Amino acid sequence: MQRRTFNLLLGGAAASAAAAGIALATGDRAASGALAGQRALPDLAGKLGELGRMRISRGPMTVNLAIGDGHWTVIEKGGYPAAEGRVRKLLVALAALELVEPKTDRAELLPRLDLDDPANGTATLVMVQDKSGAPVAELIIGRRRPSSLGAGDAGVYVRRPNTDQAWLARGSFDLAGDVIDWVDRRVIDVPAAGVAAIVLTAPDGTAAVLTRASPEAAFAAEAAAAPDPKRAAALAGVLAALDLDDVKPRTELVMPLVGVATAAFTTFGGLIVGARLSPPGAAEWVALDATGFAKGEAAATSLDAALSCWSYRIPPERAKLLRATLADLQQPQGS
Repeated sequence: MQRRTFNLLLGGAAASAAAAGIALATGDRAASGALAGQRALPDLAGKLGELGRMRISRGPMTVNLAIGDGHWTVIEKGGYPAAEGRVRKLLVALAALELVEPKTDRAELLPRLDLDDPANGTATLVMVQDKSGAPVAELIIGRRRPSSLGAGDAGVYVRRPNTDQAWLARGSFDLAGDVIDWVDRRVIDVPAAGVAAIVLTAPDGTAAVLTRASPEAAFAAEAAAAPDPKRAAALAGVLAALDLDDVKPRTELVMPLVGVATAAFTTFGGLIVGARLSPPGAAEWVALDATGFAKGEAAATSLDAALSCWSYRIPPERAKLLRATLADLQQPQGS
């Protein structure tokens, strides 16, 4: 073999070795780059109507969502209704998520993008299954890059489980919060203007009765001085846009039937909502029920079906109003 030919072969071998070394070092970025523009979860969009479960986990937090009677529920909360809009918005956003460009494939650099092990509490793992339990989509989601892609498009770093290849993807979604942030927080909404009568019963059985003839009228108290209008109005609104702080199946947290504060609200439309509070303690829990008469009967049946299986932890300021006595509601002397 001539020296010139040998030198050419030697140079070619060296170049091949160098190229192989670069490919190993970069994780074959050219091959990864070929995926740019594709959906991060290509199977999800076509199966949105077939889903049965979804799991979201980050550090010690895990929330499992399941479809029941056509609606999403939170398994950790006994199958309580999920925040349907939030769940559906997340699924649509995941289905539309588009890979933009590959980033690092070095495991030691993934924490910089919040793409390390989700068990560490920075990355979030989302897993979706169909009704048979078969996997549909799985993705690890890291740090967001708001408006990083121009034209107002938001970006987010992602990677697939069991790979170290990070991607910048086009899309955004809200994964913040704990398990309780995935439930439907709204318990009930009875506008203050609709309340015609209120009965408050203290743990010792002492009752205070407030009534009014019309939504514009002030409340009067039976056999007592009229309550302070502002305090009575605040009490009338205690069930307006009432959001829970926590929820448990009533079988797990049963309210005593006697020796506790209770309240009953009757609306001008014939709906009666009863509240039975837990004994005073570290947290304020309440059991709600609904009955009705005349035009309120049908609404009460539907509402009671939604309320009667659950005990709700409610904000302390709402519980304080439900525990009020007539003396609490009356205007202080000299004011």
